[in-house]
Amino acid sequence: MAKKLIQNTNANLPPLLVLEYFLKDKKKEFVISKLHEFGLVRKEFFDRKLGHKKKDFKLKKFLGKRYRFIPAPMTEAELEHVFTLIQTLLSITPKATSNLSEGNKTLKKSQTLPLSPLSLLLVLVGLAGLGGGGYASYLVFTNNGVLALELAAIIAASSVFFSLTLIVLARILRIVRSLR
Repeated sequence: MAKKLIQNTNANLPPLLVLEYFLKDKKKEFVISKLHEFGLVRKEFFDRKLGHKKKDFKLKKFLGKRYRFIPAPMTEAELEHVFTLIQTLLSITPKATSNLSEGNKTLKKSQTLPLSPLSLLLVLVGLAGLGGGGYASYLVFTNNGVLALELAAIIAASSVFFSLTLIVLARILRIVRSLR
């Protein structure tokens, strides 16, 4: 029995037309991958009403919505323009520096975390607790009662622990809010 020759669905179309669409798709994939590489993407959340499929949204917040990072929608003219810009960007070579120690330095971008009213309140209450505990331990120590030094030390230590706990909670809240 002879093998059946596999007929491609695009075999009857002109080769230039098929290659044109193929090259457009490859160009779009290249531009999208470079936009992801440069960080020029936006966060899109999963919504069934918009016709999204769950398998396309792989990333998921902890007990939250699914999301993905995609570039903004582009027309064909914008795609061509971005493609030429990326080509020129890739063709530019970095200039060599005369000092090798300067070339080895890496720039660290300082990231500022968002400040929420709750974290600000936690920090203020923690600092007030530290001040209040210090003042209370001072009053107990100057009272000259029995075991005044030990009681003042316990009050001071507990106020330091209380304030550090609230400040750490405020920092954790800021980190969690930045991950959203």
